[in-house]
Amino acid sequence: MTRLMIAALALGAFGTAARAVTPVDAGWSEVARARDGECRLVVTGEGRFFRLAATGLAPGQRARLFVANGDMKPLDWTVRADGNGEFARYYLPFRWHRGGDTVAVSLDSGGCALFAAFDWRRAGVVVR
Repeated sequence: MTRLMIAALALGAFGTAARAVTPVDAGWSEVARARDGECRLVVTGEGRFFRLAATGLAPGQRARLFVANGDMKPLDWTVRADGNGEFARYYLPFRWHRGGDTVAVSLDSGGCALFAAFDWRRAGVVVR
């Protein structure tokens, strides 16, 4: 118990003095979006990595996330919204021997159905 109290005090003392951490996706551009009533799907990215984010779901609500990238076998996941009714995942649309393609994203929760698509291109290799 004493160790726990010391850790809590240390965290409190140093936590306020620590520099804020910038999220990796801060400043990424929006590449696709969809809306169905109060539900929204927003895809942001920096060209290689993308963030798929939904809002407006019920807290804890399950949904089916379907991600297709060209002719590859689609990802088909059951996901759950957090306590704020939000959900997010990062996606890297790499394909061997392909320079790019189109990614289709759909999220169906029963209460809302969202669909968005975006194109991606492989980044060129820079040797320095």
